[in-house]
Amino acid sequence: MKASEIWLLTVFGSTALIFAFFQLALWRASFSLYLNGSLAFSFCLYMVVFTLLYRKKTSDLFILGQSKYPNKKVSDQEANTLFARLEKIMTEKELYKNPDLKLNELSKETNISSHQLSQLLNDNLGKNFTTYVNEFRINEACKIMASSNRLTLESVGYEVGFNSKSTFFATFKKLTGTTPANHQQKIQIDNIAYSTDL
Repeated sequence: MKASEIWLLTVFGSTALIFAFFQLALWRASFSLYLNGSLAFSFCLYMVVFTLLYRKKTSDLFILGQSKYPNKKVSDQEANTLFARLEKIMTEKELYKNPDLKLNELSKETNISSHQLSQLLNDNLGKNFTTYVNEFRINEACKIMASSNRLTLESVGYEVGFNSKSTFFATFKKLTGTTPANHQQKIQIDNIAYSTDL
């Protein structure tokens, strides 16, 4: 049974229980009082609240449809074509430099539906939209640091599309395994060693 079906069944059952208690009180059943209806309502309410707090994922409670990606995985051939188009647009238009870039904006630029684009990234690359965009940003940041550009590390982050220094530093470390400062220092050491060899 799906989570949404269990949710609907619980709501229906709770409502029926509360109705039954109040109906019995109206019929003046010896064992039933209006108080029992109130107690039943409180019990059902607390159970629903407890369920929502206990569950980390609640989005599936209200969805009666199918799974997130009902279609099969995009074929490798089609995926390669779509990725080539996607990478070309990302590189030529430098869309990743927009700090507010959203999935639906990228889908419009590439003529790929938001659903298909999300599925493509998740199923074929094993990464989400944010990680995909951030990889372009970090690659561009590495190119800027390797050039003779005199930008500060913070400025490099803003230049490639990050909207804060902390996000840039954290993402850089996550994707490269080192900090921007250490990476820049390594580049400088490599340049000195190269010039010495000449």
